[in-house]
Amino acid sequence: MDAGVRRVMGLISEMNVRYVVPVYQRPYSWGEEQCLQLWDDILACGRSREQTHFTGSIVTMQDGTASPQGVASLAVIDGQQRITTIALLLVALARYADAHAKERLPFSRQEILMSGYLTNPFRSGDDHYKLTLSKGDRATFRAVVDHLEDPSRPAPEGPSRILDNLALFERRLDALANVALVWEGLRRLEVVSVTMAQGRDNAQLIFESMNSTGKDLSAADLIRNFVLMKYPLDRQAQAYQTYWRPLEDVLAPLGDEGAFDDFIRCFFQMAYAPERLGNADLYQVFKRYVSANAYDVNDRMGFLCLRLKDFAGYYVDAVRGGLSGADDADPVARRTSFHLAGIARLGGAAARPLVLELFRSCRRRECTREQLANMLGVLESYLLRRAVCDCEGSAQEHFLRHLVAKLAAVRSAGEKYYESYVALFLVEEGTPRRFPTDDEFRRALVTRDCFGFAQAPFVLARLNARLAAGSAAGASTADAASGSAADAAGEDATVARAAAGVPGSAADASALPEGWGVEHVMPVGALSDPAWAQALGPDARLAFERGVNALGNLAPSAYPYDLQDGTLAQKQGRLARDGEGRAVDVPLCRDVLAAQAWGPAQIEARSRTLASVALGAWPLPHVGAAALEAFRPSRRAAQVKTVTWQDLVDAGVVQMDDVLVSASPMYPGRATVTSTGRIMLATGETFDEPTAAYERFLGSVGAHETGLNGWTHWRLGEGGPLLDQLR
Repeated sequence: MDAGVRRVMGLISEMNVRYVVPVYQRPYSWGEEQCLQLWDDILACGRSREQTHFTGSIVTMQDGTASPQGVASLAVIDGQQRITTIALLLVALARYADAHAKERLPFSRQEILMSGYLTNPFRSGDDHYKLTLSKGDRATFRAVVDHLEDPSRPAPEGPSRILDNLALFERRLDALANVALVWEGLRRLEVVSVTMAQGRDNAQLIFESMNSTGKDLSAADLIRNFVLMKYPLDRQAQAYQTYWRPLEDVLAPLGDEGAFDDFIRCFFQMAYAPERLGNADLYQVFKRYVSANAYDVNDRMGFLCLRLKDFAGYYVDAVRGGLSGADDADPVARRTSFHLAGIARLGGAAARPLVLELFRSCRRRECTREQLANMLGVLESYLLRRAVCDCEGSAQEHFLRHLVAKLAAVRSAGEKYYESYVALFLVEEGTPRRFPTDDEFRRALVTRDCFGFAQAPFVLARLNARLAAGSAAGASTADAASGSAADAAGEDATVARAAAGVPGSAADASALPEGWGVEHVMPVGALSDPAWAQALGPDARLAFERGVNALGNLAPSAYPYDLQDGTLAQKQGRLARDGEGRAVDVPLCRDVLAAQAWGPAQIEARSRTLASVALGAWPLPHVGAAALEAFRPSRRAAQVKTVTWQDLVDAGVVQMDDVLVSASPMYPGRATVTSTGRIMLATGETFDEPTAAYERFLGSVGAHETGLNGWTHWRLGEGGPLLDQLR
């Protein structure tokens, strides 16, 4: 490694050298704030006349080779934002000199072009350009340089940080009285230049330690760099396209720069549950995971990327609230998407690690697709009931994290996954983490302020779909609230009806239609209206306070603010019309439209009816008494601990040199037990538990790592018992 202080202009103008930003580096991301900070530093340096200014570091990696034209490529490990911004300022200076040819300037367009700041003048192709950026920035920056060299060539257009910052510098130069100060400041700008040799220096460690100025790297940047730096320079582009780009493509539909960081947080929150992880921990946790699972040896980074890609798909479904590419004719897929939409609305980021765990269990075939849909329904019910009952949020977050860990223990113990999942919710009765009972849920719905409830639009939309399903089957509102609607058939009907479209509910019944809102039937100004005050009865103020924001007094409306203090007839007229003034049959509004009068009795009766419908829409799950008893804390503590792989080794059930045989006829293979009790594959890699060993075995024979349970896929000897049977 060679390091030293260099003048920036001298560094970038070295002949027969080109700087290449590797594919794993983030795109050019400096905004106006960072550009103006550099601008101020350059001006201060130019005005000093004597002092230089240190502006960070530029770290490059060379492989000791050169192109046929004799140009050496240096991969930019750190400093690409800075060097790109300086190049843009040089383009702006060249344009300024061209537009102000009559001014006496210490620089010219020709000097900037011929001195090697932006190009290698006598080289062609990629070697011609001094700086080659990554991803979508490459074409834009080259077009900028091409247009500067030959104005007849098309100027780049469209949204781009590169073009925005170039325009910023041009405006600043036009407004500056003495442009020579910028040129003088650039010539005095210094950096620490670090040049490393591939195979000799650890670029990743240096990259981590040098990232101290400019715009902070996200966990996504650090992890991407870590993964692709494991490959030689000449393989990085291929590794990016083969392994990393597909992962980015899965997350791309979210359109959120922070999506990868949140996905990684959710993935490792699942993998290391119940450990609580913050965004600042993600990179170090990633490195721990790589090391613990031997992904950093034997060219295994690609397998890790494929594994992450699978879970990224689950994450996208959790965030967007629906299965990607699902068959609309598949009732199980529809029901899964229906509950994902509800969880996305209710649970936010806190529920995503658990959703990933549930998808993982289905992938491992520990539960069926139907059970996955049911488990998501249980989670939605849990979140909604607790929100309605104003249960403690921190206790819920704590429970969800620990639930993931408990499910991992269920997996290791070989217990029934679905029954255990439901039981783990129900045994929290009487604690701050409880699943609210029917009585608590009903009481909260009838008595709470539902208009001020953040999830009121969601509740009304789902109740509306539930009632629509009941009416499609010939049931009345009372029938829908009777309890029979809580069964699977009732849920399937609701999901199917929501998919077909319900007036007054959005497509997935997780929100009201666009432009609709929650309307009071009895208006908020009822006490000031003689007719409404009379309807409220002798104790009008008390009746008003109890009823105005009650569930029974709320309805979805395309005109939520037009008739805030209207009469009952006016309200009914609005509730019977959509936003275009057309007649519309909203199931949740039928009883309001049929009412001859509206007061405390009607509001209370409707609140109780809708609360009963809600009990069916978000039911309390049930599980057998034996399963429930097995997971009660007192009983669980007295049970024999889960039998682990190490227990089998310690008991002599498996011994050194025993052979494990893959039970899959499609993927035959073997592993051996080492003297230390670890499982060693034919690749020489060792593992301390069967599932991790089997997943890696699948990868080693060219199969996708499907996450199958190793306990049920390794046999002890040819034709011997499964490991799960042994324990």
